[in-house]
Amino acid sequence: MVREVLEIEGLRVHFDTLDGPVEALNSVDLKVDEGQIMGLVGESGCGKSVTSLVSIGLATCEIDEGSVRYQGEELLFRDTPSKIKIQQISEKITAFGVMAAIFSFFATILVEPNFFSSLFLFFLAITSTSWLVGFSAKAESRKHQRYMRWVRGNEISMIFQEPMSALNPLYKVSKQISEVMREHDRLVEAETPGIERIWSALLSPFSMVSGAFSAKPRQSSVALASLLFIFAAQLSGSKDQILDVFSAPIKLFADLSSWLLALGTALAGFELTSLFGDAVSLTLDLVAILLMENIVIVGGMGAIYGYGKFSEDSPFSSISLYIPHVIAAYLAVYMMIWMPLSGLSAILVICALLALPFIIWSDFLRLDPAHIRQVEGILDDVRIPDPKSVANMYPHELSGGMRQRVMIGMMMACEPKLLIADEPTTALDVTIQAQILNLMKVLRDEKGTAILLITHDLGVIAEMCDDVTVMYAGRVVERASVREIFSNPLHAYTRGLIACTPSLESERGSVLPAIPGQVANPSDFVTGCRFCQRMKREGETLGTRPEFIEASEGHWVESCPICLDESKDRWV
Repeated sequence: MVREVLEIEGLRVHFDTLDGPVEALNSVDLKVDEGQIMGLVGESGCGKSVTSLVSIGLATCEIDEGSVRYQGEELLFRDTPSKIKIQQISEKITAFGVMAAIFSFFATILVEPNFFSSLFLFFLAITSTSWLVGFSAKAESRKHQRYMRWVRGNEISMIFQEPMSALNPLYKVSKQISEVMREHDRLVEAETPGIERIWSALLSPFSMVSGAFSAKPRQSSVALASLLFIFAAQLSGSKDQILDVFSAPIKLFADLSSWLLALGTALAGFELTSLFGDAVSLTLDLVAILLMENIVIVGGMGAIYGYGKFSEDSPFSSISLYIPHVIAAYLAVYMMIWMPLSGLSAILVICALLALPFIIWSDFLRLDPAHIRQVEGILDDVRIPDPKSVANMYPHELSGGMRQRVMIGMMMACEPKLLIADEPTTALDVTIQAQILNLMKVLRDEKGTAILLITHDLGVIAEMCDDVTVMYAGRVVERASVREIFSNPLHAYTRGLIACTPSLESERGSVLPAIPGQVANPSDFVTGCRFCQRMKREGETLGTRPEFIEASEGHWVESCPICLDESKDRWV
């Protein structure tokens, strides 16, 4: 007997807007069986993603009625009207009590201590009591939220449409996958004892310094020598003489600049021919700009008179690369010698106190080698080449296809019973699309995971799915097996989607038809057939909702008589 993994019945939800409630789903029915790939297809805005988000408790809409069950367990939670009323009253009293208590507190200090202190205690008691009443009224809601946190990721996982918005750009791939597994207690036992990890974390500042000397010995030696020189200068008692020596190049540069300015004034109108070959008339506003390995001569009114480039073997080419670093280091050493020793010591101590906890805590939170191997195994399961390198990368370092594979690996890490894939191949090229779809099929075959595949691409539906549910304007209009849908579509909207899809039978140069009109604004939806509303039809079908009937075994369709009549189809 096939077991139902997900069952949605009569789901109706709305969004609250400034213009009033807007209906998003209207009596949606959907079932996904164990090991089945169910396709959910429709145009953008038809309610596919809202259906999936409501199923896992992530939608921000209000649920009017209906049921969502996972293996028989209800996933929707609605408080009783009495508890909702208690929570609303509690929130208002608590907000008023907090403001009154703050006012009473300041009045106690500034006006009359005796009277307002009693008033402060009174409002504090009222606020605490009101908050406790509201907190107890939300007990069942908190219990349901804990259950949903266990379900999400552990039993039901979701692959979102854009992996870059779902992955955290600040964490490496290994960190993000291990975080999911830690949340659901799926990590293997760490091979490093806790005491050893703590001891290693405490010694991490020294390890970091030794690692810096090993990786960059020359730069580290220069930095250490500079620091020792600074403290020696501070303690030697001859700090003023050392500062005079450091100030000499600055004074020399200032004198040289003045001399060059005077020379330029004296040579006004002189023709320079040696550098670029063409005569350049120098004026008082002549400027020579040295940028890395380029030199530009700019004349009056901003006109560029010449452009030159130092040769590769010129000393300026190599020296110019180090000029910014030398200047920065020079100024830093000068400032540290100029500062009083007490101020310099205070700054160094404060920086150390701020940095050491972060360094120690970061080292303690490093993944255990056993957990790293577990993450690499997960990446290998989703056919990622060189998983060891990928695990150590950030999301922005990966291609779109690799990011989507990481998302699939993350969602499959806890071996969920149901995988919801919301447009998993939209932003990928066709080659990567085929690889991702094949990977999802392999995971279904190997692990028996049921998949709810949300897409607007009928080609993907035909390739991947066992059964198809077609949605339009917040309603399910047809549901059947893939073969039945493509060979015998009953609803006009389904026939329109298929007609708009390229096929091998299409003639070269032919123009694909399109469904006329647009989906109506959700606030303007009619009670009856919404596809007839789009096609600008009139009659009883707009006022009475068609029943959802089983036209043949396993083939369900919304029974609008006009939409069932293929002769009434009108594409453009």
